[in-house]
Amino acid sequence: MATTVAALAAVGLVASACGDDTSAEDVVGSATSAVESAAESVASEVQGSDETTGAEETTGAEGTEGAEETGTEPADEQTSAVPGPDGESVELSGQILAKYNEVGGESSPLGMATGNQEDVGDGNIAEFDGGIIAWSPDTDAHIVWGEIRVAWEAEGGAGGELGFPVSDEHPIDGGLQSDFANGHITYIDGQTEVVMD
Repeated sequence: MATTVAALAAVGLVASACGDDTSAEDVVGSATSAVESAAESVASEVQGSDETTGAEETTGAEGTEGAEETGTEPADEQTSAVPGPDGESVELSGQILAKYNEVGGESSPLGMATGNQEDVGDGNIAEFDGGIIAWSPDTDAHIVWGEIRVAWEAEGGAGGELGFPVSDEHPIDGGLQSDFANGHITYIDGQTEVVMD
């Protein structure tokens, strides 16, 4: 609004000067001053508006900070119901939910959740038709599946000696490997091998 007024004022100054003995330099100087003044006015209005809006966004309705600013919760605090067994919903949260969504959720090879997310030690695990996502604060969220999953669970899973996974399954010469906090499991030529550190 203020910029429109400034532009009209500048045009008015130029138009009124055309019939005057005023020099073109004076007219341009006056018009420039009017536009600069209007621009400063707009800038201060916008700044005042941003400060007010920013305070409301940061504070939010319940006085919380951060999450209200973007309208989304941090990944550690997100919870969502996902399809589970027999058409029932299962709740996933935090980094396990983030990893599940990252790989494609229900349409990924993991498929549907088979039960609720469970606490194991200082972390969590969630089981799916096609594998497990395990997370701990020291290892982040990783997927264990296939024959490596079978071998890992035989060793006690996240609560066993190998502990939580520290990598997703990855290719190695002749096969696949998953790394864990205290060792690794390989799958080569149809055979798994558990190696403790």
